[in-house]
Amino acid sequence: MPELPEVETVLAGLKKTVLGRTVLEVKILTPKIVKSDLRQLTSSLPGKKIEEINRRGKNILFSLSDKNTLLAHLGMTGHMFYFTKKAQKDKHDVAVFRFKEAPGELHFHDTRKFGKLVLLTNGQQPIQKLGPEPLQISLSEFVKLFRSRKRMLKLALLDQSFIAGIGNIYADESLFEAKLHPQRTTDQLTDEELKRLYQAIRKTLNKAIKAGGSSVNNYVDVEGNPGHFQIYHKVYGKDGQPCPRCGVKIKRILVGQRSTHFCPRCQRKR
Repeated sequence: MPELPEVETVLAGLKKTVLGRTVLEVKILTPKIVKSDLRQLTSSLPGKKIEEINRRGKNILFSLSDKNTLLAHLGMTGHMFYFTKKAQKDKHDVAVFRFKEAPGELHFHDTRKFGKLVLLTNGQQPIQKLGPEPLQISLSEFVKLFRSRKRMLKLALLDQSFIAGIGNIYADESLFEAKLHPQRTTDQLTDEELKRLYQAIRKTLNKAIKAGGSSVNNYVDVEGNPGHFQIYHKVYGKDGQPCPRCGVKIKRILVGQRSTHFCPRCQRKR
């Protein structure tokens, strides 16, 4: 699933290609991806200008000239492809957006079709149950947040209502960077360890954004280019390989039914 760095990369591409443009037509090819009124979405978007595009967690928010908002979530395998001219539909396209100003098209492509589109109207709040953004929260707020609950670290990082945008890849990589075992609980951490985790998350996410995200499966940006951060992964997907820090074999376990990679020496459970 695209995580914060991948969605941030898609966001940057969308700002370059469709921001400020007016929707001419919307074709929904897979109706089940629309989680609001389908007819309202397809009838109200044409003629509306995209005034802002933002990210909240793993969601992309298109702010429209009628003050409504189109929310897009890429799901497990979703992509947004921009074509500079009319393009052939792909069998995995779930929606196509055409624009007035030029013949370009934006295709929402989703192999497994777990993505979604939601039209938020009448001032509906786009996201009500998401935690703070990991790149915006202050250290003091971060410490307070982690002191507020007792949860395994890996599960806390994956909980979008706790902290938004982090998934399996960046949870594993951040915990390795911070030298913290994924099964330690939030209440066990010292202030110094929480500071280390805070810095590790920010460092890992910023590096991943700079590298265009991680293409471990089929993720690509709006122009079809893969990310490169996967070449810098230290533990994710490295089961049985030597730890780049100490040489001990990376171990894979399940934490809350989620595959988790860590170094048993560098990330001691205590």
